Amino acid sequence: MKIFFFKTINFIKENPSILYSLILVFLIPLAFFINTYLINLSYEEDINKITQKKAVLIEDIINNILREQLNDDEKIQTIVENVISKDSEVVSLYVSKPQENKADTFRIVAANDESLIGKEQGAGFQDNLAWMTPEGIAFLDENDQERFWKVTKVLKNESDERIGLISMSLSLSGTDALINKTISKSYWVLIITIMVVLLFVSNQVRLFGYALMVEKLKEIDKMKDMFISMASHELRSPLGAIRGYIDFLKDKKEVLADEDAKHYVENISLSIDRLNALVADMLEASRLEGNRMPIEIAQIDSVKIIRESIEEIKPQAEQKGLQLAYNLTGDNPFILADADRLKQVLINLISNSIKYTPAGSVTISTALKNNELAIIIADTGIGISSEDQANLFNKFHRVQNEKTKNIVGTGLGLWITMEIVKRMKGRITVESIEGVGSHFTVYLPIAKK
Repeated sequence: MKIFFFKTINFIKENPSILYSLILVFLIPLAFFINTYLINLSYEEDINKITQKKAVLIEDIINNILREQLNDDEKIQTIVENVISKDSEVVSLYVSKPQENKADTFRIVAANDESLIGKEQGAGFQDNLAWMTPEGIAFLDENDQERFWKVTKVLKNESDERIGLISMSLSLSGTDALINKTISKSYWVLIITIMVVLLFVSNQVRLFGYALMVEKLKEIDKMKDMFISMASHELRSPLGAIRGYIDFLKDKKEVLADEDAKHYVENISLSIDRLNALVADMLEASRLEGNRMPIEIAQIDSVKIIRESIEEIKPQAEQKGLQLAYNLTGDNPFILADADRLKQVLINLISNSIKYTPAGSVTISTALKNNELAIIIADTGIGISSEDQANLFNKFHRVQNEKTKNIVGTGLGLWITMEIVKRMKGRITVESIEGVGSHFTVYLPIAKK
């Protein structure tokens, strides 16, 4: 348990954002609770003030009505009964007059409870205070079931002489029910809000975890790129030396005379070529991922670049016995691209078409489409399935089937090609049918005249 505690403390120290989230988990719900509590408290106080004013107002109205009827006890009783019958909140109402021969004693002359009529009562604290206070008094009282506003005021005749007291109890059961219902709703809203906040904060904690994971992955990816770049540079020197020794051996008469030795040297030479291609592709991929590949967009002659690319790759087609044709439109405008990178893209695509075409032809053509020049490399090769087309431009993806098992490659060429085309504000598409051939099309923006 102690070890777990210290590990938790260390983890929070290393990730202060987690501590911030934990604080939010407690502070936000607490703030919501305090705010709701204060609002409900203020609401209850306001309601109490309103009901108090209502109770006093009712008694003032009754007082004004009774002013002209103070000498007729029966009429006073009738008025009391009418008030009780019309306002269910008035649960108690009686009128009392002071006894002439008995100090501090009042006799009830009218009441909603007729059994009280005629009874004497000693003046309590409330009655004495009301008798001495022109405005009357009002205070909250309660029993086990409900609360009341008890209001007692002096009754005065038309000559403004004190001749009695009117006492009323106004029930707050309806008001309290409304207050409790409102408070209950507000607390339910509070609970739901707190739950949403907790879910949000817990999600934030997970997001912090994901952010940390992303940072770690970025560091690992950066280390990987650095390793690939360093390893590629380091491999080039020994590969160059091995290439030199292989070329030296090829010129040796003893090697040329020995068929086995000659075969071994050719195999080593092919392996060196494959390693050189792999190192070159890894370096290109590293430069692209690290945004270290310089690309200078300028107006270039598309026809010139296409012809140069075809001439450079032509020996590969002739070696396989393939026809390498080109069909350029009469109006080939200047395009916006990097000349060297465009040549790299075209050589890569034409080389791929030659590699995957056992027999037939590879044709390069152009077409104008809207504000773009489309350069199409079409072959009569083995074609690509729809499943492989979906992943064709992914890094390290290679078409794996019976027809491609003896064709070497790194799986980086098409990814590098696509990235270069993107950086030149262009796009690349592929259309292919298995057993028929493939069409790779590069779209590049036309330079404005």
